[in-house]
Amino acid sequence: MTFLAWALYDLANTFFAVAMLSFYFPLWVVEDHGAKELVYSIALAASMICVALLMPICGAISDATHQRVRYLWWTTLGCVGATFLTGLLDDLWAALALFAIGNVCYQLGTVFYDALLWQVARPQRLGAASSIGAAFGYLGSMTGLAFLWPFVRHGGHQAAFIPSAVFFLLFAVPCFVVLRDPASLGRIAWGATIRQAFARLRLTLRSVRAHAGLWRFFLASFFSLNAINTVLVFMAVYTKRAMGFGEADVVRFFLVGQAFAVAGSLAFSRVIDRVGPKRTLAFIWTGWIGALGLASLSQEPRWLWVVGPLIGFCLGSTWATSRVLIIELSPKDQLAEILGLAGLLGRASSILGPLLWGLIVWDPARYRQAVLALIGLLGIGLWLFRRVPDPRAAVS
Repeated sequence: MTFLAWALYDLANTFFAVAMLSFYFPLWVVEDHGAKELVYSIALAASMICVALLMPICGAISDATHQRVRYLWWTTLGCVGATFLTGLLDDLWAALALFAIGNVCYQLGTVFYDALLWQVARPQRLGAASSIGAAFGYLGSMTGLAFLWPFVRHGGHQAAFIPSAVFFLLFAVPCFVVLRDPASLGRIAWGATIRQAFARLRLTLRSVRAHAGLWRFFLASFFSLNAINTVLVFMAVYTKRAMGFGEADVVRFFLVGQAFAVAGSLAFSRVIDRVGPKRTLAFIWTGWIGALGLASLSQEPRWLWVVGPLIGFCLGSTWATSRVLIIELSPKDQLAEILGLAGLLGRASSILGPLLWGLIVWDPARYRQAVLALIGLLGIGLWLFRRVPDPRAAVS
């Protein structure tokens, strides 16, 4: 029951990801307001810079106070509130500001959520548990598309924002009802806690430098995730503007991709535990390069029905495998802090790629060049990944 409640949150927060990050909000900005993709990229980048600065501190404070669920609740309410308000506005710039606030809360919440994995799953089952949680997330993407499509069909892209906030909160409730933090520490002395958090963070930075494998993995992930995050952010816009898909075709395309993402999560759940997260992740990143390579070969829309499922299958276990590799490479008493640092790098990896994409496709005739740029980023990441040690090999 505890694990199910935890995994259900992965389904809940994907309503924000579908409506605001990957699908309806970018389309609302680009199509309904006629703005360039770079405008959305800048708003996303600004929010990710804030996230990158705050994530390690949030992880350190979480570890210092032994609280996870409390802070997850606060960030969830912040994201839900900002998303709800965005649905009431027609002003582009005010909506972009609220989107940035909502995204900061959404991204910070993942630090506390990921750290809860160590509480809800046995150490030898981390790979399976992480993959099943990811599968719930991609099931949430399918649920989000299905639940939000009737609102969009009758009211346009913006009509998805308020329902997404409501569904996010509704599906997140079991997590907050079932999961509990340790006994309350009473009144928190925030000054002392923050000083302690900074002290622990300094130790964590030294620890990461001492663990060369972690540092190498973070560097490799920076390049690979820049490409992957850009695909997730602009796939809906790409399918409509470059490939000429209609609204209903885009929804069907995403549903197929998410179905393959669920399949990928489940397929890799045992692979991670059997062959180890490093070898699994190397295979997944290679699959991403292959999928984007196919996309760059032809601008024929029919190719997307091959590329989409392949991307979905690789996406299905990208985050789950990375999460397990970080946990296995990390000292467990600094887990939330290191996940915070990983979040810093991961969210910083949502800055360069989207900005690069937005600059390249300022000329709409250069979508192929933009895809090739993403392949280059993945190639750099995979090359750097070779030097990351395999924790399973070290144990054996």
